[in-house]
Amino acid sequence: MEARDGLHELGTLAPAVLKAIAGHLGSSRVRHSIETGSGASTLLFSHLSEEHKVFAMDTVSSSISAVRASHLFRAATTTFIEGPTQTTLPAHVFEDTLQAALIDGPHAFPFPALEYYYIYPHLEPGALLIVDDIQIPTIHDLFRFLKRDAMFELIEVVGSAAFFRRTSAPSFDPLGDGWWLQGYNRSPRWRYSWKGRAGNAIAPLFRSGAAAFTRAVFGRQCQVEITSPEPAAETGAEGMVIGRANIPAGTHLWLLARRKDVAGWWPQGGAAAEIRHGEWSLPVRYGEPSDAGKEFEIAAVVVDEHTHHRLAQWVEQGKRTGHHSPIAFPKTVAVSAPAKRTVRKVRH
Repeated sequence: MEARDGLHELGTLAPAVLKAIAGHLGSSRVRHSIETGSGASTLLFSHLSEEHKVFAMDTVSSSISAVRASHLFRAATTTFIEGPTQTTLPAHVFEDTLQAALIDGPHAFPFPALEYYYIYPHLEPGALLIVDDIQIPTIHDLFRFLKRDAMFELIEVVGSAAFFRRTSAPSFDPLGDGWWLQGYNRSPRWRYSWKGRAGNAIAPLFRSGAAAFTRAVFGRQCQVEITSPEPAAETGAEGMVIGRANIPAGTHLWLLARRKDVAGWWPQGGAAAEIRHGEWSLPVRYGEPSDAGKEFEIAAVVVDEHTHHRLAQWVEQGKRTGHHSPIAFPKTVAVSAPAKRTVRKVRH
């Protein structure tokens, strides 16, 4: 804290923030860490981390030169990747997962979000993510996003720095979309679509009579049931879901699964189920090896032709790219409620 005043002409982390970093990381092993920008935090990380990488520029502030000249700096643990983070981060090859990261580089839009994009896939569960200068609107937007994202838990705010802990939630696919799965996007700005929203609110009043008639006439023609596994059954990494179904022509039966504390769903079996003599079966995979002990939810849904093609496209895209991003729960046909079941995974 005494050394910080001469390190950065544009200002460096407050003493309370430096104390908080030491408090959160001092008792744990930090094998790999990074930060954008440099200053007193660099001196501190050079003692807290076994391998610390700094993405920064030694321009107006001369912060890198000042850090290197400090008698508190441990050069053996620290590597500088000099240049604009807008180019150095995308070009960097991350060979190890990170236990800590500090975002404190360029503050103009969209650069804080760009830094986050290249850093977050490498944060391991339990890692510390620090975002400084959240009073600046561009960074405050990132702060608000992180507060509502399943991948992070807000630990505390110290001065203008926010401290987050990486949760065990699956990492959001950096090459996908799935914006509706992110907590920050679950409250759309209705002021830009109020007309459509009003129409959607009124339309059910006119459709309710027709929907009731449809269910009465066609409901018996669309029935879906899961017969195996039993409710609350214990399962391994994979299993077979078996059921009975009677669905109308032009509709399709799909099986989806998810870990119960995750918002998105994953289609299973690679295709819609084939119904033979009123019975169907599809294989299901229950997450990753690290998900042992977790509850999983499976759902058998009946969808129309349009949704069927969208799910089939998801399967094909996953085969091509190797990425299987979660999806929102699909819209089902009006005459059929999804059949759901919860099980517990107990083995890898």
